[in-house]
Amino acid sequence: MKRSALFALFLASGLSTAVVAQQPPAPAAGPPRGAAPAGPSLPAPEPIERISGNVYKIFGGGGNTLVVVEDAGVTLVDTKLPGNGQAILAEVRKVTDKPITTIIATHSHPDHIGSTDFIRAQYPNVRIIMSEGTAAEMVANPQTNPALLPTETYKDRLTIGHGDERIELYHTGVGHTGGDTFVVVPSEKLLFMGDVMAWNMAPFLPAGGAAAIAEETERLVAAVEPLGIETVVEGHGHVNDWAGLQRLARFNRALVTEARAAYDRGDPPGAAVAELQKNPDFAPLLDTRIKKGLEYGNTPLARAHMNVNVAYAEFAGEQAGFGIANGAPLPLTDKHKGSDPKDTAPPTPEMLASSVAK
Repeated sequence: MKRSALFALFLASGLSTAVVAQQPPAPAAGPPRGAAPAGPSLPAPEPIERISGNVYKIFGGGGNTLVVVEDAGVTLVDTKLPGNGQAILAEVRKVTDKPITTIIATHSHPDHIGSTDFIRAQYPNVRIIMSEGTAAEMVANPQTNPALLPTETYKDRLTIGHGDERIELYHTGVGHTGGDTFVVVPSEKLLFMGDVMAWNMAPFLPAGGAAAIAEETERLVAAVEPLGIETVVEGHGHVNDWAGLQRLARFNRALVTEARAAYDRGDPPGAAVAELQKNPDFAPLLDTRIKKGLEYGNTPLARAHMNVNVAYAEFAGEQAGFGIANGAPLPLTDKHKGSDPKDTAPPTPEMLASSVAK
């Protein structure tokens, strides 16, 4: 299905999304709680897969759900779109019959918090933890389902549990949203990124902007580097490694640097992306194929163009808005050149047919 058709579908369902619901949360209404959404939608949750030790991942149905099995119960990180609660629980039951004791939300978008209400109904005493910024975004939306709200929040750092069952939460600034949470499982040297790193491509920027995402990612790398992180689970699809996160941090910074240089020269935004393409280290982040689970979206290369367009708007003191961040061409103004619409155009059927496998 083309991106425009899926966009209309999601608006009709009340999820308000064009990029896996990556914008302020919509009400978790619609299908019966725990039921699969009707009609065409995102790929359904896939079978649970072990990542390392007692840590598992469930792909599909929205963002990745991280599953951490502990002595007393199970911690879930993110709960996908509404209607996936029963599927999440069914996959968890394949590896343990322990209760769900904790839900951590990486951010406020519906593809990451949407089934929290269903799971909460099954486990009324579950802890629901998120950053203060995420909670504030949800409370500010009058349509937010109260059953999605947290039982506790944190500001910058929070430790959950002790010893080998310790989980560390980090908030390092505004970026993908105003409340991004990064989750570390120290015993497995594992970091879960949420949508600041997803599909091994530059992040979607509806909130923080190009400069902010570079700062947020750099602060994260500095904060967790002493922990010896080896496995980096992205917010959608991909499992990466420490070197991949370091590359993303370098890329986010280089994108802002090259965008600034091109802007100051009076060049169009595409000139900055052309400079990024000269660095072979960035090739994985500039792929021209559609990623599995992002068939309604666009390529890593197109995302780089979108983020440069956001940077140009920032340099000019303009509001990029959701449209520019999601692929609308940057218009020509008296402050900068406009972008080539082809750089962020929706993918062709041929591109969709050759989607990559991860």
